[in-house]
Amino acid sequence: MIKPHDQLTIIRNRHRARELRLFRELVETYFERSERDVNDLPMDWEGAQAARSRINQMLQRVMQIVRAAGVGGSAATAANTDPGVAVGRVEVLQRIFIARSGDGLDQEILDVLDMALGVYEGGKYIALGRTINPLYYAATFLAFVARVPRRILAALGLSRPRASRFRTVDPSDPESVAALLAQAEELIETRIAALQDRQALRHAEYSRQLSELAERLDFAERVLARQPPPKALNPSEASDISTPV
Repeated sequence: MIKPHDQLTIIRNRHRARELRLFRELVETYFERSERDVNDLPMDWEGAQAARSRINQMLQRVMQIVRAAGVGGSAATAANTDPGVAVGRVEVLQRIFIARSGDGLDQEILDVLDMALGVYEGGKYIALGRTINPLYYAATFLAFVARVPRRILAALGLSRPRASRFRTVDPSDPESVAALLAQAEELIETRIAALQDRQALRHAEYSRQLSELAERLDFAERVLARQPPPKALNPSEASDISTPV
């Protein structure tokens, strides 16, 4: 699991900021080179494909960095005064390749990256102070030592960490309750879809077996239909041997 932005040293802070800056440049390059000309063809197809390949290679890492910056919420915070499309959704980065100039999605993607980059840029001095603070390393070491017994027990199979499927929800927060309900609904739909898939596979197997049985019956009927009827004996061919009565 990647560390949050407020627990980084200056080296990691600068490294993440550099990755975000490089990724933003790649996204801008892709948008520019994938624009359509008068013939509805990309301006620079090869350049757009090269940028797309680099974006795909970095996308998962960048999404983790954006979430670690605290910009991965489902919507913007209340302090946002932009009346346009709600920004702050890390999932929007998965829609880079369907964004078109003028639909607002391209700007939303760049806004998310700028927000995350601003978080790391704004925290670089605090990260520098954390880097030279010996108490930070002492706390990190103590936290590591505290986790060692649990990891040893888990490795021996004596204790398994239980991961909760649902995050903790504050009942007084309507947004948290709504997010939990949406997550539960998605889980139920996933389970139902899996059951439907298994049921469809069973029906398909039953249909295949019935079809195979019908073909065998049809083959047997055709074979029996081709056989001549049993030949009856003529009176002249009757045996001359008399039988006592």
